[in-house]
Amino acid sequence: MDNLTHTLTGLALARAGLGRTTRGGTLAVALAANLPDVDIVFGLQSTAAYLQHHRNLSHSIVGAPLLAFGLAVLLRLCYREARFAWLLAASLVGVSVHVFMDLWTSYGTRVLAPFDGTFYAWDLVFIVDPLLLLLLLATLLATLRMPQTAQIAALGLGLAMAYVGGRAVLHAQARDEAVARVPGGAVARAVALPDPLDPFRWRVIADTGSAYWTGEVALRGPATRFVKREKLEETPASTRAREASPVAHTFLAFSTYPWLEETATADGTEVVFRDLRFERPGRESFAARVLVGQDGRIRRETFRF
Repeated sequence: MDNLTHTLTGLALARAGLGRTTRGGTLAVALAANLPDVDIVFGLQSTAAYLQHHRNLSHSIVGAPLLAFGLAVLLRLCYREARFAWLLAASLVGVSVHVFMDLWTSYGTRVLAPFDGTFYAWDLVFIVDPLLLLLLLATLLATLRMPQTAQIAALGLGLAMAYVGGRAVLHAQARDEAVARVPGGAVARAVALPDPLDPFRWRVIADTGSAYWTGEVALRGPATRFVKREKLEETPASTRAREASPVAHTFLAFSTYPWLEETATADGTEVVFRDLRFERPGRESFAARVLVGQDGRIRRETFRF
């Protein structure tokens, strides 16, 4: 999720009671709700480095608790009279909720790192969900104007969970409909990706082995046609790019629905790997480009979100 959503969630948790446990409790849970995204520092190195490290150890069952412990220690140094146990509890809740919420999105989270490098993604909400943002913001505003602060905050958080739970039901329906609509029925795997505004509209990708079928499922509207997209078979150039390019290796470890393109140039063959989950008309996004020279050497490699 985006950091504004994480921050509002942390503040709602504080208003629900965590902020009153000890001095610094509100600051602890608010900071912890964003703390796993400290891996943004890898973006200073390169976009490929950010892709490699984002939602990795800092978002895992190993790294997130360590971050929470470090935050609690730091806040205890700042607030001498604070109770460390409650600072630690608030920090653990904050980082845990952050990781849990990131699992809702399509980007994926390596929650089991370093034991398992798999990106787990539940595809329930868009990375920035306006409805969820409005609900959390309304909850916090209500806690400022009404005396039942903890009850209102708890109600708002409960409604947020109910909203995500409802999206989970709609997601399962959309995915099942997508699989049923693919001609031939030979679907190896499929994904339903959330619309940022309409919970009843989902963009779908179905993999039949040799091709992808892409389109939309509108649970409250007329059915739209799916488009068949035949996969390009690997050539020596694309195989070389996949095996020898660190950028391509990082990207393909992340991408669950990669799309291969090749273009002959005067300098060799440009190999492009895209992630169909993040495909946007008229805009290149989530694409790794590798130029393989005539001699098989990697001449250039870039990644772009």
